[in-house]
Amino acid sequence: MSNMDRLSLHLMNTDFYIAVPENNQLNWKVKVENWLQYIAKEWSRFEENNELSKLNLLKVGDTMTLSSALYDCLQKANEYSLLSNGLFSPYLKCQIEQHGYNQSFPFTNTEEEPLQIDAISRYPFEFLNNQKVMKTANQEVDLGGFAKGYAVEKVAEWLQHQGALEYGIVDGGGDMQMWSDGEKEWTISIAHPIDVASDISYVKMKTGAIATSNRLFRSWTQANTKKHHLLDGRTGEIAKTDVLQATVITNSLCEAEVGAKLCFLLSEEEQQKWFEKNYQQCARFIVKEDSKGYWCKSRGKIKDVQ
Repeated sequence: MSNMDRLSLHLMNTDFYIAVPENNQLNWKVKVENWLQYIAKEWSRFEENNELSKLNLLKVGDTMTLSSALYDCLQKANEYSLLSNGLFSPYLKCQIEQHGYNQSFPFTNTEEEPLQIDAISRYPFEFLNNQKVMKTANQEVDLGGFAKGYAVEKVAEWLQHQGALEYGIVDGGGDMQMWSDGEKEWTISIAHPIDVASDISYVKMKTGAIATSNRLFRSWTQANTKKHHLLDGRTGEIAKTDVLQATVITNSLCEAEVGAKLCFLLSEEEQQKWFEKNYQQCARFIVKEDSKGYWCKSRGKIKDVQ
């Protein structure tokens, strides 16, 4: 990309890349870096004494006033949980840690024996006025990839509207939000789920979002059992699926993040019905264990990729 003003950062175990036209009048780099640093520090489940940990330490019946950003992000995640009937959930911190994911990647195994997975309380917070929440059940928050998607989406919105920039792209480890006034078109490659140095497909787009989930990248062994980071929000158990990788393209990165996870939790038929009902402007690219991929739109399979 020529004539672009760029920023690269490594935060949240993720390489961020932001590019907008040169010669813009917006002093954006410091503000964007500060915002992403804030998300990395205050919303990580691996940090102590941050805003998320204080929220998780609430006792049932207690209330807390959240920052406007965390309140908005958690409320959005809760809405997607409702939309998916609990399949997607931001309330699985205890369950993912019981599966052995209690440290930041990279790691390959944990010696801890599997614990009995706690029963799920699907909606353990009540959202009150003035950015307050009340804890209603003993469940804890892990915003995970949704927080990253939210952060990327907010950066893109701010750059587009505050800077009146005609095009730009915000990439958080391959999960991207981009926009264009119609002249600029982006070509986005989709990496092979196993041979990440090669591409399995690509998409051309002007404005929208793309998110990819891969169950191999964040996987580990717990007491001789192979596990990955994608959980069923209704049970807290590891998703049992033959899907290796799912890519979802839609208008919102938060929407795409959730959609990509649901591709591991729904059968093909269930997937198609859900996306037809809820994500009408959407495409998805699914790769299964045979390493072959296929494109789907809300109306069905459209293309196989060898």
